[in-house]
Amino acid sequence: MRQTIAFQATGFDCSPVEVQIEENGEMPDEDALPVALLAFESGSNVVLTLPLATSDAENMMNAFTQAEPFRHDVPDASNWEPQPSGLPEGLFWALQPSVVGVSVTPPQQTPDGMVPHWTLAFDDEDGSQVQIAVSDPMCVQIVRALAGVARGEVEGGEQN
Repeated sequence: MRQTIAFQATGFDCSPVEVQIEENGEMPDEDALPVALLAFESGSNVVLTLPLATSDAENMMNAFTQAEPFRHDVPDASNWEPQPSGLPEGLFWALQPSVVGVSVTPPQQTPDGMVPHWTLAFDDEDGSQVQIAVSDPMCVQIVRALAGVARGEVEGGEQN
């Protein structure tokens, strides 16, 4: 069943990962091995984690590069602040899609009104999608983290 989940990211982190292959296990494609884990949070109740290979980081950076020319000068976009998910206390969503596609949409004026944030959309293999609204400053942190992953320079979590 196709589902769309959307939230506003109030926190972001990029952490290195180490993959261990069992002795009798099949060796996966070296380019597909995750080297980092991206985590997007919305308050204390929602977290999306994405394992990221070097090629995935390059593809995501390309998505940002392709989206940038479509950015509109949106008044007050730099003042937009994400809101936590607002889920009731005790309810927690931990999302881990099997990502097959990523799209990035910059802030812009649409026929339905102003969109003052970046939107990252992660498509799952079953056709579902997770959409995350991120601020300009967080977008800069994400692109820097992706560049580090692409260069093989993954550093432990300091972003927020």
